[in-house]
Amino acid sequence: MIEPLRKHRKDGRLYERRAETTAMLMQLEGLAFDQLVERAKIRSKTDPLYLPTECLLHFVRRSKRDNSDRSFEILFRILLARVENAATLHSTMHRLEYGEIAITAFGSKVKNDVVDRFLARLVSDRDGYDERLDYFEVNFSHAIASLRSTAKLKAAEEEKRSQPLSSDDDEEISAEVEKAAGSFDPFDKSKIDDGNYRFRLFAVIKELPDKERHVVALLFKEYPIESNDPDKPSICKILGCVEKTVRNRRDRAFEKLRTALSEEEIDA
Repeated sequence: MIEPLRKHRKDGRLYERRAETTAMLMQLEGLAFDQLVERAKIRSKTDPLYLPTECLLHFVRRSKRDNSDRSFEILFRILLARVENAATLHSTMHRLEYGEIAITAFGSKVKNDVVDRFLARLVSDRDGYDERLDYFEVNFSHAIASLRSTAKLKAAEEEKRSQPLSSDDDEEISAEVEKAAGSFDPFDKSKIDDGNYRFRLFAVIKELPDKERHVVALLFKEYPIESNDPDKPSICKILGCVEKTVRNRRDRAFEKLRTALSEEEIDA
């Protein structure tokens, strides 16, 4: 029997696996364990016998119910390899002189953070039931993408703190950043209606520095940056900042959002 997920959406409905995932799980239940393992080892997604990671995770979690440490250990190693691969930013990988593949320090930080946070959820699930894993059974790629977005912002902030800081909010930003940010609209109507896009966007916004996040949140609510109407609230009035400061915070935030979301499209 395929147990339903337990996590609730904001409207009270339970999360549900995709129909194709549920159908495959029902077929896989009849397989001998060794056959399941062989399916799980297939790495090519184009192979008709490829086992989606949503299904693999389900059987890893279910091994607790089956009280089988052996099943868990075997399937866990395969799952961990997939998580590590999904956590790796391919843009941070490069080939060394002798053909070996290396990853930058930034990429290592991101990968380790994603893996650590996933493992923390899995350990918690083994001890009881961690609802945070439920979405991974619904859409593994986007769940990992969310962890990657957070990890990239965290790693970037750590690098920023290790460099000389600028405390002037009104400091001129580079023309390149201003141009890139100005041509990017994170709240584009053609994208914002996509649930997956909103999920990734809000995950990245959540990790922005407070000052930048406040500006983005007000822009999302369609407050104008400045207003000549004394009775009309503006971002400048709400935050007590001059227009230049608000625009600088917006441009810095938009550039971070643009970079994070464009990388998600490449790495997903």
